[in-house]
Amino acid sequence: MERLVCDPDWENISKASKGDEDAFGILVKKYEAPVSSLIYRYTGGANADDLVQEVFIKVWQKASSFKGRSKFSTWLYRVAVNHCLNYRSKQKSGLTSELDESVPDNSPDAQAVYEVKERADLVRKAIAGLSSKQRMAILLFKFEGYSVAEVADIMELSFSATQSLIFRAIDNLRKRLV
Repeated sequence: MERLVCDPDWENISKASKGDEDAFGILVKKYEAPVSSLIYRYTGGANADDLVQEVFIKVWQKASSFKGRSKFSTWLYRVAVNHCLNYRSKQKSGLTSELDESVPDNSPDAQAVYEVKERADLVRKAIAGLSSKQRMAILLFKFEGYSVAEVADIMELSFSATQSLIFRAIDNLRKRLV
């Protein structure tokens, strides 16, 4: 493994690439929640737990291919993004989310909860209607809190192409939600 970037995870991924399960466990513990969040938002929850496990299995199997040209977290997100894109291409139906089937009562709190769920469902459907690249860019940027430069690295795009992608995604969402 060559090392081109100063990375706090370097030691653990280096050990994991040599079969150290404890070092890999530290990485899983550190990144399981952020990867789960990304995958959950991308898939709308469908099979998210299975996909997270599959991502970490891939990372374990491919740990020796990490070269240190980027931060481990960037490489990990790239693996997760690719896995989501592959999953999405196999799932032609897209994101779906079920509304709560329970019958709401007429109290103001129940009505407010229903309205929030309804708006969230509209946003999920609008995001689902974006292209795969726009969806991933907006999820990484707006929901996961990555900078444009970090999204560009994760998606392996230029900075300007990423800015444009995010701008188009936001514009498309505005049009769908108005």
